[in-house]
Amino acid sequence: MQTHSQRPIADLPELTPGVTLVDVDDELGVTPVQALLLDRVLGADDPAFWVDGANKANTTRLRELAPADRVLNRIEVARGFTAHQHTALLDRLAGRLAARESPSVVVATGLDGMYRATDVDSELAEQLFIRAIASIARVARVHDTPVLVTRCRDDEFSTPLRRAAATHLTCRKTPFGPRFEDAAGDTETLVYHTDDGWFQTTLAYWQEVLEHRARLYENPTIDHTTAAPSIR
Repeated sequence: MQTHSQRPIADLPELTPGVTLVDVDDELGVTPVQALLLDRVLGADDPAFWVDGANKANTTRLRELAPADRVLNRIEVARGFTAHQHTALLDRLAGRLAARESPSVVVATGLDGMYRATDVDSELAEQLFIRAIASIARVARVHDTPVLVTRCRDDEFSTPLRRAAATHLTCRKTPFGPRFEDAAGDTETLVYHTDDGWFQTTLAYWQEVLEHRARLYENPTIDHTTAAPSIR
């Protein structure tokens, strides 16, 4: 579905329970994923968790995107710097969530990143990668919640992740703005449509989209009080 108007179209794909794989153009970076994370947090009261395996967890950018700093209180961020550490983080998260309320969303960026390191035996790396996928799939299944994942490369090694994903989205940079598209060919196009044909895909674009989304959720205040996502 394509949309056009004289004002920014503040729409984002609706995340459904299960594992969703998102492939994002390198030029767009992690910002579209952060927008999806914040959008989900804005529309729910439960906490969100972000486990990073590719050094993409830029909390400064996350804070810049958030329409209200207080929403960051519900986001916990963890980084894995080795394959073993990354797997342990996902195992620990799955165990922790088993004993508490369901999360609003779980994000795992660069899920395959640490398992491609040359200091890990290839057979062991593959085993740990499969274990990591099993952990996120368990969270999605047990809590019936969206789990959003990205990968570093689309190749044979990351194929198990693609197979585990119930939904596969792409986010591409186009002359008309960032476009989310699913494997079935349906599209949701986010556009700044102006009289002179100029389109904006910068940080300011995503900020305005999220501020508009916050108003749709009837969020009472769009302020910037002191808050920050916790990092582990």
